Amino acid sequence: PRTGSGSSKSCVPSMDDESAAAELLRAMSDYTPTIPDEVTRYFLGLSGFQCSDDRVTRLVSLATHRFVAELANDAMQHCKNRQQQAKAAGKESKGDARLVLTTDDLANSSKEHGISIRKPAYFADNPAAGAGSIDVGSARYMKQE
Repeated sequence: PRTGSGSSKSCVPSMDDESAAAELLRAMSDYTPTIPDEVTRYFLGLSGFQCSDDRVTRLVSLATHRFVAELANDAMQHCKNRQQQAKAAGKESKGDARLVLTTDDLANSSKEHGISIRKPAYFADNPAAGAGSIDVGSARYMKQE
């Protein structure tokens, strides 16, 4: 049947779609997701979703894993582009060709997927933060007196 937009696609699933869905559900029973079922159930529960079918939980885990993998891959592409632009501008690195994922790379990747990430307005990371501070790694913490 034709729809109003001129497309010949039907809203009713075909036998191929149903058999593919049945095969996916069978495969999901043997699949061990990267994100454990308990973690997925916890976050689904926080959003108000309750389902006792493990296949649904694993399907959500699989979709989440794919989404995170796409974000990471896009962020890596942003990182490569940033490094290539730095080389083109004459900023040579010290021979270290490692890719370093930055918050800016992740923010640019997330923006493409409709997620807004902003840095905090203020972050004290300098020696002038006060004599009563403690250095832990690269962060500074104020002593409680």
